[in-house]
Amino acid sequence: MKILMDGSDADVFRQLNEYLPLDGVTTNPSILAKGKGTAEEQVLQLADLLDKQQTLHVQVVSSKYERMIEEAKRISETLSRDVFIKIPVSPDGLKAVRSLSEEGIRTTVTGVYTTMQAVMAAKAGAAYVAPYINRIDFAHGDSEIVINQIVQTYRTYGFSTKVLAASFKNTRQVISVMEAGVEEVTLSTDILKNLIHHKETEKSIEAFTEDFASRYENKIEMFLT
Repeated sequence: MKILMDGSDADVFRQLNEYLPLDGVTTNPSILAKGKGTAEEQVLQLADLLDKQQTLHVQVVSSKYERMIEEAKRISETLSRDVFIKIPVSPDGLKAVRSLSEEGIRTTVTGVYTTMQAVMAAKAGAAYVAPYINRIDFAHGDSEIVINQIVQTYRTYGFSTKVLAASFKNTRQVISVMEAGVEEVTLSTDILKNLIHHKETEKSIEAFTEDFASRYENKIEMFLT
């Protein structure tokens, strides 16, 4: 199970990665448009920060085949590390995925709402598909059914494409896709921060400290002077 940050702020990633074992970063044009500095600067900072085991997913902006190919190659050539190029699931997008796959450029097909979109992406040669969990539900679909269908279909037919679930509103949705067998998830910084927080945990920690201090003359460290 891998957990990635969905964002573009290198400083935030660095801070979160100090205590959360993060496995990489995903970005998209909307995230980069809201970030600090140019889109290229944000991506380069992330690329320099990540280690070799952490993955980076960067999305093209264009929607036309020729431009997507140009963007994908430029992104791959600019970064001094391996990168997965995010391509939208569309006729031109799947055409681009097939071409890029033949050239050894790995892709992540994004904007997935249905099982058949995920199947077509896998057949086109995508390394990853990114189904939008909360957006599926918002569009009157059922993300649990869609995710289970994708995971089971990939297993049944032996697709090597991995599922990178995205667009979460809460941790309940994250747990749901984990139960379905999804390999990776990408989460907003807000959800990442909430993964290990619970008010009762904080109360328990405070109680331990208070109980110890009341017994041992307000000392709050064991074996330390």
